[in-house]
Amino acid sequence: MLSPKQQAFDLINKSQNILIILPRDYTPDALGSGLALTMLARDLGKKADLVVQQPVAEKLSFLPGLELIKSEIAPLRDFIISIDTSQKKIKQLRYENKNSVLKIFLAGPDSLEQKDILLEPGPFNYESLITIGAPDLETIGQFYEKHTDLFFEKPILNIDHKSGNDYFGEINLVEPTSSSCAEIITDFLNSFFPNQITAPLATCLLSGIIEETRSFQKINTTPQTFNLASLLITHGAEKETIIQFLYKTKPLRYLKLWGALLKNLELNNEKGLAWIIVELSEFEQLQPSPEDLSSISEEINEMLPQLNASILLWQDQEGSSQALIQSSKPEMLQKLNLDAGGSQKNHRLFLKFVQQDLQTIKSSLDSLINPLL
Repeated sequence: MLSPKQQAFDLINKSQNILIILPRDYTPDALGSGLALTMLARDLGKKADLVVQQPVAEKLSFLPGLELIKSEIAPLRDFIISIDTSQKKIKQLRYENKNSVLKIFLAGPDSLEQKDILLEPGPFNYESLITIGAPDLETIGQFYEKHTDLFFEKPILNIDHKSGNDYFGEINLVEPTSSSCAEIITDFLNSFFPNQITAPLATCLLSGIIEETRSFQKINTTPQTFNLASLLITHGAEKETIIQFLYKTKPLRYLKLWGALLKNLELNNEKGLAWIIVELSEFEQLQPSPEDLSSISEEINEMLPQLNASILLWQDQEGSSQALIQSSKPEMLQKLNLDAGGSQKNHRLFLKFVQQDLQTIKSSLDSLINPLL
C-alpha cells in the first residue's frame, strides 16, 4: 500500500485544478502552508486557488503571495439547461433579468412541455481539494456549509499535525509528531518537489514553523524541525523578516494593552490558574482586538508554563461579557464547553455572557474549573 506522502504526490501530480481550503479560524501556520502549496501548484502549471475566509492579520502582512488569496470561489460549477430538440425545434432564445428573477424565453414552431427541459449541475471546476490545519470538516465553517456536495464528490487531501484530527480525507497526511503543518509540507516537498522550493515558498513555510513553535521554544520542536527549518533557509527563506514581523514588531497600543493586563493579573499558584479581568472602562480606553487578546493569552501561558489555565474576562461596548480560557488540558476545555456552552478551538475556549458582572462570572467559572484540576 502506498504511503500517505506517495498518495498525496500522486493526487497533486494528476490534478490540474486544485482547491486549497483553510479552516475558518485558521492559524498563521495554516496560512503559510496554504500559500506555499498554492505557489507549488501554480509553478507546476496547474490552476490552484486558496480559500481564506477571514482577513489576514497585520503581523502576517509580510507573507509572499497574499494576492493569491480568495475569500470565496465563484462559480464552483455550471448549471446546465438541456432541451431535447430532436422533435421540437427552438428558433429563438433570449433572457431577462429583472427584480431578482432571471427568465429565459424560448420560441419555436412547436410547443414545449416541462418534461422536455432538464436542469442539472455540471462538473465541478476542481478535481481535488486540499485542507490544511482543519481537524474536521465542520471547522472549515461557512464555505463547507455552502458547498457540502463539493467535499463529498471530490477527493480530499487532509494535512494536519494535531492528534485530534478526524482523518476525514481520502488521503490523510496527518503527523501528530510534527511541530506544524508547514513542517509536514516542507518534508513532503523535499521528498517529491525539491526543485520547486523557491525563496517565497520557503519563507511561507518557515513562518509557519516559527509561529507554531514560538521560534523553536515549544516542546513540539524536534531535531527534524531544526533540520527542515535549516533547509528552508538554504532555499532563501527570510528568517529575520519573519522574526521581525511575528515577534519584534509590536504596535504601541499592543504594548499598552500588555501593561494594563499584567497589572490586572491574579495568580492562584495552588490551582495553577491565572485570572485577568478587564472592566468596560479599560476596554473602551484600550480597544483591544480579538487577535490582541488571544495573542496575549497565549504569551501569558508561555511565560508561566506551570499554569493549568489562564482565564481572560472582559466587558465589551455591546454590553456583553466574554471569557477566553486557554489551557494545555483539552479534556478540561471540552468539559467546560459542555457545562458553559461556547466555542472551542484547539487549546482555547471562548464564552459569552449577557449582562453579567465580571466578578459573578469569575465565581461561576471558578466553581466549574476547580473540580477539573
